[in-house]
Amino acid sequence: MDKDFDMRKNKLILGAVAASLALTSLAAPSFAARERPTREQRAEWMMNRLDTNGDKKVSLEEIQARASEAFKNFDADGNGQVTRDEIKAKRQAFREARKELRAAMDKTGADRTEAMEKLKDTRPVMLPGMRPRVFAMADTDKNGSLSLAEVSEQAGRMFKRRDRNGDGFIDAADFTRKI
Repeated sequence: MDKDFDMRKNKLILGAVAASLALTSLAAPSFAARERPTREQRAEWMMNRLDTNGDKKVSLEEIQARASEAFKNFDADGNGQVTRDEIKAKRQAFREARKELRAAMDKTGADRTEAMEKLKDTRPVMLPGMRPRVFAMADTDKNGSLSLAEVSEQAGRMFKRRDRNGDGFIDAADFTRKI
């Protein structure tokens, strides 16, 4: 009798292990889909955002226009200066909008659409000088804030570093090269 019980117990355990392995193999593709984007994918996304005239190249003028737009976006009080606090506030608003979107993902309709729109509106575009170290480098007059001229100058330096062949344009190959 004990032998039959042990056999059934072993079959039950073996069945549970087989079922868990099967479930794990079903979940594997969803984890694989979360891989980090490749350099080429990031370059394509960046080109799509920065190439405003659609010529598959980014000029210094396009970069400067984007930097000016970002500056206006971060200059919350409209005084012509962007402080570290304004940058932090913009980033915090984006984090909160992202949390709201995650919470709204279970919902449908207006709540979800509203959360997606709020995320889009609060998403900070890249501002040259967003990171503390780059902020300190870009703040050439050392007054603790960035002017549009300082942001534009920093954007120009970043552009020059990316334009590896010096042709005055950045293409997808320039984005994928390590600096």
